[in-house]
Amino acid sequence: MSETIPHPERGGPVRAYASILACAALGIAVPAAVIAGVGRWDVVALLGAVGYVAESRTIRISTRVELSGSLIPLAMAAVLFGPAAAAVVGLASMLSDRRGPLERFVIFSCGRALAGACAGLGAAAVIALDGSAGVGHLLAAAVAAAVPATVVEFSVTAITLWLRHRTSPAELWRLARMHDLVSVALCAPVACLFAHAYLTSGIWVLAFFVIPVAASHLAFGMHAPKEQLIAALEQTNAELEAANSHLRRINMSFAEALVKAIDGRDAYTAGHSKAVAEYSRDIAREMGLGREEVARIHLCGLVHDIGKIGVRAEVLEKQAALDDGEWDEMRRHSVIGEAILLEVPGYSDMAEVVRSHHERWDGRGYPDNLRGEAIPLLARIIAVADSYNAMTSDRPYRQAMTPAAAIEQLVLGKGTQYEPAPVDAFLRVLDLAPEWYRRGYFVVEYEAEPRTDPATFPKVLAPRPAA
Repeated sequence: MSETIPHPERGGPVRAYASILACAALGIAVPAAVIAGVGRWDVVALLGAVGYVAESRTIRISTRVELSGSLIPLAMAAVLFGPAAAAVVGLASMLSDRRGPLERFVIFSCGRALAGACAGLGAAAVIALDGSAGVGHLLAAAVAAAVPATVVEFSVTAITLWLRHRTSPAELWRLARMHDLVSVALCAPVACLFAHAYLTSGIWVLAFFVIPVAASHLAFGMHAPKEQLIAALEQTNAELEAANSHLRRINMSFAEALVKAIDGRDAYTAGHSKAVAEYSRDIAREMGLGREEVARIHLCGLVHDIGKIGVRAEVLEKQAALDDGEWDEMRRHSVIGEAILLEVPGYSDMAEVVRSHHERWDGRGYPDNLRGEAIPLLARIIAVADSYNAMTSDRPYRQAMTPAAAIEQLVLGKGTQYEPAPVDAFLRVLDLAPEWYRRGYFVVEYEAEPRTDPATFPKVLAPRPAA
């Protein structure tokens, strides 16, 4: 395993790290060579050559990380001859990769030599327990070589990536974990079998060594595109989620602008859209609607009265009850709102809800006299929230009802003006809510990410100061 960026950050930490790896590799390999020797140089040279070839055909699994199949000759050297031989094979395998500055070469060549030395120590510890050359014993030695070699190599690469790019070890593990597991599972048995064949039949069996190395390399190569595809899909999903979040913020900003435009024309209903949006969202949540529908009804509640932009100011601001002609004009606001939203990208699916939020369960509403479930569900919910907030708000021609009186009117309207289910859900919400919530005293601020988690309900907003 190695890192591929050809232009690293240079400096003290990287150079110090390279020096530490070089000292660690020499500190194990040199004493081992003095004490136990390197073994047969011709065999070590052959294994080094195989490692060189394997390393020259690495597999890229990301823009910064490459993998190779050179663990087999390294593990075999560790089993047959110990730490010094495995360190030499590890160093020889890295001679094929001289890309980038000197620090990179020192880090990864010494890291591979250190991995080989640790592999040799692991194999030597197992062999010291029983000097037999049985397959089972050799397999244990090969595993004892492959595991520490893989751990050391992963650690060297992880520290390097962190020093140079601040890439977390967790990210490297996500990319390399399957390769490392397959590498140990495949390379240890192959190294064991060839070590046993060499001990029983001689050096000529190593002529076939290239076959399993090529096979393991092919297996890694088949797996790497799958890992790359998974990583690419995960990255794409993250980018899509970020784009969706951005679109939600844009939608909320647009809705806020529309609501401010309405509130600016009709001082008596300032904050009404915010309250209806909050109530509608909480009713939908209480009814068990999905996350997307809960978020959607919040937006619908914010823009449900957007059509009032098309109503004359003298009608909106009239200080007395409206006459029949003025009521007809006021009732047009739901149709005007639908027409506006049909022209806005991302809001056309809300247009039908806005058009129908004054329909009645018994079919006596407007503008289409829809009845029962022919009325969109979100519109049936908004009708309850809209009526309650209108009743508990002051108007030029009447004072606000108390929450208790408004609740009584909702109950009386069940099955006629309102669908019973949203009324019952709203009563449950109000039963648990504080007084400021029941009176609709909401701060007029808008959330880019609508809350749907019950743990956040009710949201503690600052109450409107009493007059």
